[in-house]
Amino acid sequence: MTHQQELDFETPLARAPMVRKTDLATSSGAAAVVVPQLGKIQRMVLEAFREHGEMTDLTLERLPKFVDYGASTVRKRRSELYHAGYLEQRGVDRSGRAPATVWGVVEDA
Repeated sequence: MTHQQELDFETPLARAPMVRKTDLATSSGAAAVVVPQLGKIQRMVLEAFREHGEMTDLTLERLPKFVDYGASTVRKRRSELYHAGYLEQRGVDRSGRAPATVWGVVEDA
């Protein structure tokens, strides 16, 4: 019978990836080495939120800095940042044809 370590799936990926609750110190140190840093477009998206504040995906993808990237590429990077704990949902913009989620930077990210 194989003994499996308990993983912490409640902590955002970027903060404590692959960390076992039973051996937090050792596991945290090892996980920090394994997980890569943010990619170029992820950094650009995070910088855009820090510069412009809260916005929808549509507003984000229309920023001049993303003119050379497809909308799906920008949205995917925003989604990755959300799942990693850098961005959070701040509300819903109902001014357009369809409701759109408003995103913002997590305070301590």
